[in-house]
Amino acid sequence: MSSTARYNVESFPLDRPLTTFLWEVRGDVVEATGECPQCRCVTTRVWEETQYLTKGPSKALKNHFAGGEPQWAMCACPSWHVDRPAEIPDGCGASFFIALPPQGLSL
Repeated sequence: MSSTARYNVESFPLDRPLTTFLWEVRGDVVEATGECPQCRCVTTRVWEETQYLTKGPSKALKNHFAGGEPQWAMCACPSWHVDRPAEIPDGCGASFFIALPPQGLSL
């Protein structure tokens, strides 16, 4: 955990997805937890099946992960990062892609 790391908006490329995240499926919630490539803090990305009444039906989680493509995430660690804007409650500013487990997800 590097709480003194500066807030820095940085995007990591799609062609190098992180493979160290642990995946968990609980009903209609999927979570990936691992180390942020920028600040090295533990962060979690959550996907939920939700219904948005004003935007129409949402994409089912099963369909969302069916292609096996890496999933986009942003650091959401609870650590304090120097110069993080007041309107951003968490994270270090990094965005990155997470590889699905080789065996896929059982949804």
